Amino acid sequence: MINKQSIWFTFLFSIILVLSIFYISMNENKLSDFVDSVDTTDTSLVVNESTELVALRVQSDEEVLETINSLQDVLLSETADVQSKNDAYNELLLISSNKSLEEKLEKIIKEEFKFDSFIKINNANVTVVIEAEKHDYDLANKIIRRLNEEFKEDKYITVKFN
Repeated sequence: MINKQSIWFTFLFSIILVLSIFYISMNENKLSDFVDSVDTTDTSLVVNESTELVALRVQSDEEVLETINSLQDVLLSETADVQSKNDAYNELLLISSNKSLEEKLEKIIKEEFKFDSFIKINNANVTVVIEAEKHDYDLANKIIRRLNEEFKEDKYITVKFN
């Protein structure tokens, strides 16, 4: 099945492959000319506002991918019993529903509150990271109340500002 993750992996792998072939095929003179022409005097680091949110998303995606791989190993294992396979399948369904709910909640925050956000759902805990310059308790309370409307059962919602 083709998904975003496999497309990104293929894209990044192909870039690495092309760059490595380019590097290997360059002769020594051209490589030294290229390295000498690069200006390394300005080494300041520019952090975009969304860089932290992207880092959180990447970290979360890596954790989810590791969990999915281990659950798929259980599902495909010939030595695993039926109960463990059922538990692994149910866990995969939960991960999928949590991912879609996280995206839905991020879209709600973007549309209603006009802020970029990162949301992580872990059982009854919901962590919301808002990309905002000002830490506003009223905004946090409004976000908590709005997100509570989306859940059938009670959740412990935490709002953090970056």
